[in-house]
Amino acid sequence: MAPPHRGRAVTIVAIGVAIGIIASGGAEEPSQAATVTEDTQNTGERDKTVSKEPLVATETTTAPLSDDERSEVARAEAAVEAVVAVTNEIGARGDGSTVGLPAIATGWALGELEARAREQLDLGYRQVGEAVITRIEASAVELDASPATMTLTVCIDVSGIDVLDAGGNSLKSSLYNPGHPITHVYGAVFEENTWKISTHDIPDSEECADS
Repeated sequence: MAPPHRGRAVTIVAIGVAIGIIASGGAEEPSQAATVTEDTQNTGERDKTVSKEPLVATETTTAPLSDDERSEVARAEAAVEAVVAVTNEIGARGDGSTVGLPAIATGWALGELEARAREQLDLGYRQVGEAVITRIEASAVELDASPATMTLTVCIDVSGIDVLDAGGNSLKSSLYNPGHPITHVYGAVFEENTWKISTHDIPDSEECADS
């Protein structure tokens, strides 16, 4: 089941999503359209073309699942690191590209990233700076399940992020930034000989224990 968004709707501006949070607007369902149309003041309608350029952070390798828990946890941690990295890349590029996302994400998490890419393009937003992972902890590791799954609790610091609007104006005052890393909880599932991130949530008690 897809995790719910909290009252302050989550918009990842970096997943380093995660990962800033803009305190308005919820995640949209991903669109398969090749172009989007925006009403612009004084200029009427204009088409924005979604980039077909692959997202670099989605590059990954595949290998069969092993029975070595430490090794598989490391592989799943690499997957969540890739999701945070690609969220940063989506924010910085702002070109709407989703090419390569299914290699590292599936289900709810994939839809969230696709919606993030679409939103960046629609609004003309561009991220400056990156969200940074400060800690990852794996739990509920189920290598014998079909498919194998695990939970990854990730501390993410977004203090170095700003977002610029289409006119180059800073939106930093509208970003959620508590001044310390916050907790993100990701679900990982083993599909197509690789770990993919399938769910993403921010718990009510979001402050990282080591912050």
